[in-house]
Amino acid sequence: MRLRTSPGRRWSRPVLARSVVTIRRDDPSGVPEPEGAVLHGVIDALLYADHQLRLTYRPEPGATLVRLIGEIDATNRTALAETLARAGHGDDRLLIDIGHLRFIDVGGMRLLAKLCQAGAACVVNVPPSVRRLAELLDLPLRDGALDGGAERDPCPSRQG
Repeated sequence: MRLRTSPGRRWSRPVLARSVVTIRRDDPSGVPEPEGAVLHGVIDALLYADHQLRLTYRPEPGATLVRLIGEIDATNRTALAETLARAGHGDDRLLIDIGHLRFIDVGGMRLLAKLCQAGAACVVNVPPSVRRLAELLDLPLRDGALDGGAERDPCPSRQG
């Protein structure tokens, strides 16, 4: 299953993924394996994909990890908000990994800050440039560090 289209061709609308795609845990590119591939480790579910953004989901003990890969702007911000709203499970913490974002506009930053401020999410793996942008815009990102299975709490529990 490939998410990319041929050069010069744009998707006319976002595609909501309805199947599970396996992604290597140690593969930073996030390029999906062929359907039916069996990998040791973890299966990530593809929650959303459009021509510039992909969201993957993985349940963790006591948390839900959603990885944002690509670019966030006005064309996909609404879909991102809707997908993140559906991604949380009960009292589990929603961890949003933004370490693979190449671009995020101010509206995307405000969306993430709003989720953090409300206690609905915690942003992890924040690149220095995004952290600096949040400081310049005075946006409260509740940042945590996520390092491959370490027994530490990257963010406080969800507030009620």
